[in-house]
Amino acid sequence: MVVNKKKLRLLKKIGFNNINLQQIKGLEKVKTIIFSKNQLIGTGKYELKKVGHRSTIKEKSVVKIASQLAKLWGSPYTDVLLKKLDEGLEDEKFTIIEKMKDGISVTDENEKTIMLGTYSFVQGFVKKNDNHTLYLIKNKILIGKFIFTEQWNQEGVDVAKKLNQIGNLVYLDSEPENGNSKKLPFDKAYTNLSINEQKTVISKLRKKAKTALFTTDEDLLLKADFDFLITQRADSQPNNSVVNIDFEGLKKIPELISTLRKILTQLKYALSIFIVLNFSVVLYLLLNGTVIHRLFSLS
Repeated sequence: MVVNKKKLRLLKKIGFNNINLQQIKGLEKVKTIIFSKNQLIGTGKYELKKVGHRSTIKEKSVVKIASQLAKLWGSPYTDVLLKKLDEGLEDEKFTIIEKMKDGISVTDENEKTIMLGTYSFVQGFVKKNDNHTLYLIKNKILIGKFIFTEQWNQEGVDVAKKLNQIGNLVYLDSEPENGNSKKLPFDKAYTNLSINEQKTVISKLRKKAKTALFTTDEDLLLKADFDFLITQRADSQPNNSVVNIDFEGLKKIPELISTLRKILTQLKYALSIFIVLNFSVVLYLLLNGTVIHRLFSLS
């Protein structure tokens, strides 16, 4: 009870006024901190860095088709592609065959199949994964590919830097590796992974050490195997310890873990002193008991 009061007092001091101690029990023992790319790191603002296309088709045509499919797909890259196209889109009729998280497949008015998506979506038609963000396939032939980079939230990057000082920091991303992600302060980065692949990575990491997962990805919340979940989603209810917290609170997580570790160290120190004192008392009583016994024996 006294320990809990001390914890609450210290946590209030760093800005955690209403935190549930049960939620963060054991958080100080976390060794591996996993970021599944979310609003803490990303901004959702992209730049188109590179467009590749077949020699038999113009770059503008590739960008136009990709823009049309991206719009149908609801892709976050749509605005960037439209900016590159720099003209209005003509109304063309497409029939959607399949629309998934990692891509879209349609047929045009001539009944030709067109696909736009990540490598995992089009891998049957692409020889190798060369770390492009999106691939454009028409009639089973690769006609275009694109590299996008995301602008990072600097405050989030600063949080990651602090966390990197107190644990092994791992980065997970469904998008391919790019120049920007290499600049992030992570010990290890796993990119271009599906949700199931990310889940596998998290499970393997958890077998080695206690883990805390930062994510807002609904699919990962339901599937991942972790010790602690730190999220901005107030509706998340997995069967693990969950710290639901806003962005301002997320920025204080490094200080929270450091504070909990200090408390644990102080408790260990106090326990050590208690054990030494108890041992000293027992030893004193034993020695004095031996002396008294000898005196009685002599008499």
